[in-house]
Amino acid sequence: MCRVPQMYVASLLYFSFLTAAPADRYGDWSVEQRSNSVLTLSFKQSAQVGNQLTTSELTIICEKREDSKFLGAILIPFDGTFENQHDTVPVLVQKNENQYDHSDLLQKWLNGTNDYIFSGSNENVDELTTFIAASEANGVRSIHFFFPNDPEDGPQTSVHVTISVAGFSQAFSAFQEACSTP
Repeated sequence: MCRVPQMYVASLLYFSFLTAAPADRYGDWSVEQRSNSVLTLSFKQSAQVGNQLTTSELTIICEKREDSKFLGAILIPFDGTFENQHDTVPVLVQKNENQYDHSDLLQKWLNGTNDYIFSGSNENVDELTTFIAASEANGVRSIHFFFPNDPEDGPQTSVHVTISVAGFSQAFSAFQEACSTP
């Protein structure tokens, strides 16, 4: 398994959103070339939270280098909905919002300063992309991410982010092909 320092992963994931070439759209997903070596596959959705229009996003990232390829994932919940003081955040990914199934996915991600969570583990990303593709193939319309919101003051609750799977498999095929190209 590829191990990359956490700060490098967080910086790569977070700052890769600053620039991008025009996106190729596949259903609810888009593939974007962020730089010569960074490619992203992302789902974005906007919603009204309070009096503000805000966006949540799940992005899979591929950084290609001459001798290696790194995969990571970042989940940005709606602004102001996530607060957690822990370095590691348990993430439950379910096919059904209201029911746990033994085939659902439980992973540990890292806290990115209460604005996002991320995984710099190729293994986690492989499990996640396999889970999303299998969900889409089985007719699931969306998957659900749950992770703890643990503010210093107040009760612990869960953050819930819903991600559409429409178009994921086609987008992921294009992403894999582009990520494999030197």
